Amino acid sequence: MRVAEPTPTSESGCSYCGLPLAAAAHDDGPRYCCFGCRFAASITEAHGEAGESRWMMTRLGVALFFTMNVMVFTMLLWSQRDGSAADPAATVFYGLARHACLLFSAPVLLLLGGPLFGEAFREVCTGRPSLNLLLAVGVAAAFLLSVHAVVTDGGHVYFEVACMVLVAVTLGKWLEASGKLETTAALRELRSLLPDRVRRIDGGSETEVPLASVAVGDRLRILPGERVATDGRIVWGRSAIDERTVTGESVPVDKAVGDPVASGTEVIDGPLIVEVTATAGAGTLERLIAAVTAAANAGTRQQRLAERVSAWFLPIVLVTAATALGIHWWQGGWGASGLASGTMAAIAVVVVSCPCALGLATPMALWAAIGAAARRHVLVRDGDAFARLGTARVFCFDKTGTLTTGLRVHEVRAAAGEVEPNVLAIAAALAHGSTHVLARAIDDEASRRGVAAAAVAAVRTVAGCGIEGRLADGVIVRLGSSRWIVEATGMTAVPDGSADRPECVLAIGHDVAGRITFDESIRAEAAATVAALARAGGEVWLLSGDREPRARAVAAALGMECRAALLPEEKLAFVQSRPGVVMVGDGINDAPALAAADVGVALGCGADVSRWTAAICLLRDDLADLPWLAALARRTNRTIRWNLLWAFGYNAACIPLAAVGWLHPAVAAAAMVASSLFVVTGSLALARPMAGDGETFRDAASRQQRGLGIARVPA
Repeated sequence: MRVAEPTPTSESGCSYCGLPLAAAAHDDGPRYCCFGCRFAASITEAHGEAGESRWMMTRLGVALFFTMNVMVFTMLLWSQRDGSAADPAATVFYGLARHACLLFSAPVLLLLGGPLFGEAFREVCTGRPSLNLLLAVGVAAAFLLSVHAVVTDGGHVYFEVACMVLVAVTLGKWLEASGKLETTAALRELRSLLPDRVRRIDGGSETEVPLASVAVGDRLRILPGERVATDGRIVWGRSAIDERTVTGESVPVDKAVGDPVASGTEVIDGPLIVEVTATAGAGTLERLIAAVTAAANAGTRQQRLAERVSAWFLPIVLVTAATALGIHWWQGGWGASGLASGTMAAIAVVVVSCPCALGLATPMALWAAIGAAARRHVLVRDGDAFARLGTARVFCFDKTGTLTTGLRVHEVRAAAGEVEPNVLAIAAALAHGSTHVLARAIDDEASRRGVAAAAVAAVRTVAGCGIEGRLADGVIVRLGSSRWIVEATGMTAVPDGSADRPECVLAIGHDVAGRITFDESIRAEAAATVAALARAGGEVWLLSGDREPRARAVAAALGMECRAALLPEEKLAFVQSRPGVVMVGDGINDAPALAAADVGVALGCGADVSRWTAAICLLRDDLADLPWLAALARRTNRTIRWNLLWAFGYNAACIPLAAVGWLHPAVAAAAMVASSLFVVTGSLALARPMAGDGETFRDAASRQQRGLGIARVPA
């Protein structure tokens, strides 16, 4: 029977080996002829860390099969009786078992020993040896000693030791690789959002090119449902943009010609033509990923301590292993049995002291925590700052834009002879073209009430004072501060208004027509956030540059201590005067305090300088993320301490047992794996949701706001 030769992948063939397959009704995606092809494809098609982990697991599985056979024949050899050597049949039988151990251990040495020996050789070449070198020497010693025993037909064989050590070391590395894959899942998901190829417009034609070839100034066409490949500016079209992946904003943002778009965001109802402003790899999403990766790789003070300990750990282990070898060999009378006993003790010392747990203790926990924060749209740029957040006890908040969401009209009061709608209509006409925060609030209030703007011409802004224009009958109208109204109109004085609220005065001609007062809306989650931080034992302060009455009104509503009318340098001095300070802000004036605080936390809606000065950025502008993050930092610190305590305690207890010969190398290998497994599972627990996670803070905020009746307070 003639077997068809493998053919290239086709629509009707196996996607891996190419063998013909029956036609399918829906032939979308890869199809395989058997489980073997599917499994092989999952290994060969994976790249990066995922591919490394899968290939390591495959080698480990095959090696484990051979190791089990080695253990079976080893158990048979352990059953050999002292008098069996006189029986020729038994001699042949046990000789075959010894050769079978050699036969089955050779593939294990090839599959798992090759990478270990290669790594040890590279370390020797670079002059930076580690315990990989000791492990390689120990495995080679056990294997060569056993081969010598088989060839000379004398002495014990220790093939099971070499196999078990290799399996255990590889299993530990696979646990590390798998744990890192789990903790970096959020970052890989973000990277996968960017397309590999884009549509570039060259003159009148459109060409599909790799993203890496895109340069600044190129124009890309983006269709509805596609992701923006790199930062740019819209030059044609209009669309709603889903920015959740970058900013956490749940509502799509309308973008038109001239508006910037960030990499990783999704075009909802385009199409758009975007001019590239950042090359591939330098966009907003890439910078976010790079910042998180740098924070995790930078580590913390505990990790640097573990690395310093590991630097002198190797000489200690080397001396201990050599001492154990010498003492056991001496006790055996410098004979072959003493050498074998000493070699096993030395191998046990090396294996049991493999600092996998010590090396994983901090980075694994930190990766898991930072990955969990990234999934919640919290950007952590500094691992040390994240660790300090877990011990911080003083939390300082800016007011405007941080605890409050902006100004809104509180009241429109008309003077005698005027009516509110007319006052609001004229004020809206003056405010419509201004970007001032009070002007925007007036414009919003007029829209909310359905009041049409009056006909006002020649509108102009007087810097630092207000806005003025001219009505249809030529009368000048002004909207601004009472002091400016007095100066501009020649009035002797303007009656005093509200002392604890900002206000605008509207003047028609030389008469005051009305006043508009404003207040601020406290963020829905602010009260619950402050309460949660206070319950955790923190001092919570409001640091504001606003007037005393306005700042104290917000502080009283939220139950905070207050410092008001502060200049940026005074905020900075307050932060520097206390240890363990977390500063939360969003404005340019907060940047010095954010940089000087032990932990600077910025909101995603804030100014660029504050977002990139702070060590932590709450991209969703949700203050409820702060107590959640502080709790996560405390859990991370506890996990790191427990991991380090376990790693040091484990080595302190097991190395002496191995040195005196009470710990067989195979048992030592199992103990090493158990130690690594303990550290990895404890660290991965940080990625699981905590009690009270999710919407709890927002739900509590809503209840507290309704119960206290503080949806709005005076600004």
